[in-house]
Amino acid sequence: MFDSHCHLTDLEEPDQALKDARHGGVMSMLTCGYHEPSNQLTCALHERHPSLPFALGLHPWFATQDLENVLQLIETHHPTAVGEAGLDLWGDPPCHPVERQIQVLEAQLQIAVRLGLPVTLHSRKAVDLLYSVLRNHPGVQGALHAFSGSYEQARRFLDLGMYIGVGGSVTRSRAQRVRHCARSIPLDRILLETDAPAIGMDGVEPPHVRPAHLVIVRDALATLRQQPAETIEAATDENASRLFGISFS
Repeated sequence: MFDSHCHLTDLEEPDQALKDARHGGVMSMLTCGYHEPSNQLTCALHERHPSLPFALGLHPWFATQDLENVLQLIETHHPTAVGEAGLDLWGDPPCHPVERQIQVLEAQLQIAVRLGLPVTLHSRKAVDLLYSVLRNHPGVQGALHAFSGSYEQARRFLDLGMYIGVGGSVTRSRAQRVRHCARSIPLDRILLETDAPAIGMDGVEPPHVRPAHLVIVRDALATLRQQPAETIEAATDENASRLFGISFS
């Protein structure tokens, strides 16, 4: 299995989490930076584990940090992907002005296209605006991580060639919109993720979520779609390999 979005540097023992994940059948994962400190820690973790896929980026919560430093880090460290980037309009007012969030996002989309890298994207209360921004940046490839929108909203991103990240929320019976979306999306466009340690799932709550718990997401999605877990695993691994250009067999 491949965990398409997690934050190993937010864990007290990231090296142990890697070992535990592999022991549990999660053979690889994309660990994502999201601000200057986590990007530096992610680079250091990758130096210890050179085969570990990693992403560098600036999350909208930290849109006022030094964007140029982040772009330079992406330029020099050649990550697997750019992110975690995106838009977050939750709150009144939102975490940072929308104009600044868009500026930061577009800079990351531009460097991703120039370097031929996929992006991993955050969206909270911002689906329509994020779609509009992406539509203005042809050539962007990537995934909507932990997507919580409707299937109708997801279809627009699928039409742009994007993938949809399915995480712990799919295990919650009350998350009807997420579950309907995960049931309806073509299997060849789904990625599995934990967003460890941030997003809980049945039986495990933050901050105890680890990449090793990806099996819970896989099995919940298999039950929801009435497909064998092995089919879900093989298809989502292939999707991750195709998007991120990696081999983890």
